[in-house]
Amino acid sequence: MNSSSVPHEQRTAAVKREVDLHHLILSKIDHVDENIRLIRLQFRPGQWLDVYLPGIRQAGGFTVTSTPQDAQWSDGNPGYLELAIQKSPNNPPAAWLWRPEQEILTSGVIVRVGGDFVWPPPNVNPASITRLVLVAGGVGINPLLSILSHLHRSHAQPICQINFLYTTRFPQSNEPSSILFLSRLRQIFQGWGPNHILSLFLTQCSEAEKEELARKIRDNALTQETVRGRISHRDLLNALGPVEERAGAVVYICGVPSMTDDFVSLLRGVEGMEENRVLCEKWW
Repeated sequence: MNSSSVPHEQRTAAVKREVDLHHLILSKIDHVDENIRLIRLQFRPGQWLDVYLPGIRQAGGFTVTSTPQDAQWSDGNPGYLELAIQKSPNNPPAAWLWRPEQEILTSGVIVRVGGDFVWPPPNVNPASITRLVLVAGGVGINPLLSILSHLHRSHAQPICQINFLYTTRFPQSNEPSSILFLSRLRQIFQGWGPNHILSLFLTQCSEAEKEELARKIRDNALTQETVRGRISHRDLLNALGPVEERAGAVVYICGVPSMTDDFVSLLRGVEGMEENRVLCEKWW
């Protein structure tokens, strides 16, 4: 059976979940592009959610892209959870969330929080972390954006260096605004110093197309590296830093299974890295 056709609840059956189910209200819908819709739910944050929708037997699994701070009540405004929903006509929960907005806004849904791909990393002292490497493939950016945004907004001791490696398909519109969450990443990295680096890897494009998009990104004042092609092993090792500094490194990887398995196998086996400091989650 193709892994992408296995229902979310079966695929994640062994992953820790909270016991409680929570009733929420679907309160806002925004469109990132023709294939990604942002859904905001009024409740507390989680890692990913089992989402039970009216008339849909199987729960959908969707990663939270907002931060713990967004979930808090502030000045009378209710907190919310934000989910990025990829258009998937063959996935009943995603298809329901892509119905016309007027049909589903204010609908009640039921969710349960689950997942162990979290910040801070389990069994790692946050004070020991001097370098954070975040590796995202496509919509695998969702949990990593939540982690990065949380770090940006928190008042905790800053990490010395953050390297964010983000690989995605070249947008059909040839516009930076069509790259999922690039504008949010821009806002975060513009507020940080030169030790924090965002690298964008574009697939399925020519060198000329990449250069044109890179120019538009520079014109929008986003300081970063734009690369044509996929993330290589050398890119990962460069982001990890020299062997003598790896004791303070933590890596989060989220992408398609083949990419994630390859990168996790590499990084858990390199000199200076402990296995528990390389965390991963797969999207299907």
